[in-house]
Amino acid sequence: MLIQDFEIHPIFRTLSTSVSGDYLRELALVKRFCEIYRGDDTFRAGWHSHPEAALDSAGLALPHEQLWPLVDSQAPGPLAPAVSRYLAFQQEKLAWREQLRSQMRLTSPGLDAWRGRQIQRCAWQLAAGNAEAIFHPPAAFELARGCSVGCWFCGVSAPKLADLWPASPENRRLWKETLEVVFEFCGPAAAHSFLYWATDPLDNPDYEQFCLDFHAVFGQFPQTTTALAGRDPERTRKLLRLSQAHGCLLNRFSLSSKRQLRQVHEKFSPEELLRVELILQNKESLGALSAAGKALSRIDPSRAHATTIACVSGFLFNMCEGRVRWVTPYPSGPQYPDGYKVEAEAHFESAAQLREVLAGWCALPARLPSGAVPRWREDLTATLEADAFRVHDSQRGVRFDRSWHPQAPELAALIGEKSVGELALQLAAPAAETVLALQRLYQAGLFA
Repeated sequence: MLIQDFEIHPIFRTLSTSVSGDYLRELALVKRFCEIYRGDDTFRAGWHSHPEAALDSAGLALPHEQLWPLVDSQAPGPLAPAVSRYLAFQQEKLAWREQLRSQMRLTSPGLDAWRGRQIQRCAWQLAAGNAEAIFHPPAAFELARGCSVGCWFCGVSAPKLADLWPASPENRRLWKETLEVVFEFCGPAAAHSFLYWATDPLDNPDYEQFCLDFHAVFGQFPQTTTALAGRDPERTRKLLRLSQAHGCLLNRFSLSSKRQLRQVHEKFSPEELLRVELILQNKESLGALSAAGKALSRIDPSRAHATTIACVSGFLFNMCEGRVRWVTPYPSGPQYPDGYKVEAEAHFESAAQLREVLAGWCALPARLPSGAVPRWREDLTATLEADAFRVHDSQRGVRFDRSWHPQAPELAALIGEKSVGELALQLAAPAAETVLALQRLYQAGLFA
């Protein structure tokens, strides 16, 4: 694609090596500038008073005039090639995430339909930015019990590290069999699962082996998010290389202080971090924490960027405990303090036991059964009008009038009292129209 007199190459999904080293180097430097600007208040202050000196102090060989549009939407002039390429790279990542969320399909029809309803529900219940960032992968696997990091703001309330699951021959056999069972119910979408939750993956010394087994079963290397990137930089560097060699597009480092940001930038080159997102959790950052988990009582939700960091709509495993939970994101609060709801949980010691558990959970109807009595979600209220009804909570609502169903208010008045079949027979409208209207409400995630 030619823009003015320079080219922009789509490099995110292709892991392209065809572009020049200078192209990648400049792209990586612009990315690093954005990281320092967002995460380091001292740099920001210096930038706004003496930008050239600020760039020199950060070791960024970039013309400061070109970078202003990244921090000031009112900056004049056309975008420089380096800035345009960086923004295109970021847009590629966002498009990839949205494609995963909207086009991922699970093998089990009932589970796939349930996941679709959770996406619709989250789009209603969560802030737009929070909901759009969640792509609802089908599974996550903990390879430890607890976490050694101890972040005060942990959004899933990770306990202290108590146990690790080693890659012994027996454990690896169960591990591969577990992955194969997950594949049976989720299909290729299972490849977008990951190996952490209320854990840090690098706490487990055998993490890389489990990732390679994951790749052998699913054909994809799992994405890694770690707060321990700086503990053993050489191990982290090798993991990044291993990950990219096996086709992984993106990894993430979680940083809780300005000092950690500076250390990571000292230990890893801009090119090494081109495909690594830095999650800036430090107090000086322009980013905001999530009001969930340990941070729920310490952060004003109105100032938080999210009310959950949970992203899985599917199965959450702890291999140390032989436990699996069926989970989905929810806004954090007294009922769901860690930002997710547990639909069910079970223990397993073998693949056969796990298969039986998941088979029971996945035996969901893809459509609303005729004998089911539909009920509004607990956070919703239906208000009747003369020719319509509104479904709403305290923040927003949707109006359904007679163009949606010829007896819209009459239908809404009976929801929660009659089954689908009874509603279809009781109303004067054609039964097929009533059933279709109820199915649409169901698929939209408006029913409990």
